[in-house]
Amino acid sequence: MPFSNVAPGSRFASLAACLFCAAILHPLPAIAAIPAQAETAAAPISLDAALTLADEANIDVIRARLALKTAQANLRMADTAPNPVFSVNSTQIRPSQIGVVPYDRLADTVARVDLPLERGGKRRARTAAANALIDAAQDDLVSARRDMREAVYDAYFDLKAAEDRVRILQTIASSYADSLAIAGKQQHVGALSSGDLARQTVEAARARTDAAQSVTQWHVAQLALGTLIGREVQSDMLATTGDWPAPGGMNEQAADLIALRRPDVLAAQARTMAARRDVDGARALRHPDVTVGVQYERASGALGVGDSVGLGVSLPIPVRNRYVGEGEAAETALVQAEAEERKAISVATADILIARQALQEAVDRQRAFDTTQLPAARRAAEVAEFAYGHGATSLMELLDARRSLRAVELGAIDAQSDVANAIARLSAAETTGDDR
Repeated sequence: MPFSNVAPGSRFASLAACLFCAAILHPLPAIAAIPAQAETAAAPISLDAALTLADEANIDVIRARLALKTAQANLRMADTAPNPVFSVNSTQIRPSQIGVVPYDRLADTVARVDLPLERGGKRRARTAAANALIDAAQDDLVSARRDMREAVYDAYFDLKAAEDRVRILQTIASSYADSLAIAGKQQHVGALSSGDLARQTVEAARARTDAAQSVTQWHVAQLALGTLIGREVQSDMLATTGDWPAPGGMNEQAADLIALRRPDVLAAQARTMAARRDVDGARALRHPDVTVGVQYERASGALGVGDSVGLGVSLPIPVRNRYVGEGEAAETALVQAEAEERKAISVATADILIARQALQEAVDRQRAFDTTQLPAARRAAEVAEFAYGHGATSLMELLDARRSLRAVELGAIDAQSDVANAIARLSAAETTGDDR
């Protein structure tokens, strides 16, 4: 008989019976024991170990270290005087005597050494700028390590949150599977309506889907952490250890004072200093360099005065290029560096203030879950379970209590994760360049 011709009540009963038969013929697939795997994984890792691995594998930290080596090499180049120039020349060559007389009687030979002498403090300004850029590179390295630590901290506790979600959702899915098996027996003996069985079947399927999704999110969190610490291939074996972090006391020092010691601010200040030294170097270009030379001339006595020595001085005449463009470019770069320094200070100050506020809000939210919402939800679920077991409440009320408990438990995990992330952000925001 077509389904459309069945009476509404019978139609619902038929649907419930179909769902029940499907549950009997196709039992709930076993949920992998993800929490047990996480606890016994081959590569459980502590937060400190993850930070150590990331310090060696993080590409941004590696790039910052290489930039520091480049800055140090640039200092060696800057703190070097120009090389002398050696030249050998033949003079007073007599073409009419080529092939007739020996070479030493055909031309004079002049050996000369010229030495450029920098004036105006060019080398001093160049070296000072290079030193300042080394300071900036060192602070950039501290800043890169600070960002790396914050990212690893976040990824580590995101993984811990994912592990907790899997545990909770797996427990819920297992509980629904057990309840559904009992409900099937009750419905078979007439102690449970087909409608209630259908509702429990739907809830069990939903719980199973949520548990499967949490497993996917868990693997994503493992991969995120593995990528940061250079363990991408073994990421499916990663598991966290230890408890959730507890927030410490707030730093009472003013945010703007801490900001002045932040590595990114110190790097900006060092670049401003380098720009000032570049301005000095550009102004020094207005002082022409002097080149002094000494020469030895070997000549035949028959052709000249014989062997002799000579001295020379050369000086460029600044009539075309007075290095005005170089000076203007250096001064413009200084203005830009000063603007970047002010911006860095403002951003650092705001970052610290926002991080402090975010941590306080996260702690308050977690406290509300721990002291109020979670105990109340658990108590309500226990009462609903007891009442339903004694026929004092409906299945819908029981399912609502279970859903509320699940939402609160997952919310509590999110609150703990928010606290951990807020701790990481505040720690990064208040990091100074003292650990250079």
